[in-house]
Amino acid sequence: MPDNMNFGELEDFIAKMIPQSDPVWPRAGRYIDGIPDEHRQFPEHKSLRAKVHAWMATRSRPRPMWSGITENDLVFEPNSTAFLNWLQRLFGDDLP
Repeated sequence: MPDNMNFGELEDFIAKMIPQSDPVWPRAGRYIDGIPDEHRQFPEHKSLRAKVHAWMATRSRPRPMWSGITENDLVFEPNSTAFLNWLQRLFGDDLP
């Protein structure tokens, strides 16, 4: 994971930054969980990725997962702030 401390993928990291009080996040989860197995186009271990993307699709400007950082849709914690600082050093002025 980007924090180099926990197991998981980028989606696990992003999901931790979705505001706890967001009313759409649980709905995105229920939507993805409600898709019958025979209709899923993704493996079970990618369910969190699908939930994050479903949530991102509800933002004021639906866009890819990584752009939640630049649009202030996500809540930054100490680990995510360190990751954002690293991204800024890597990509320069293209990030906030």
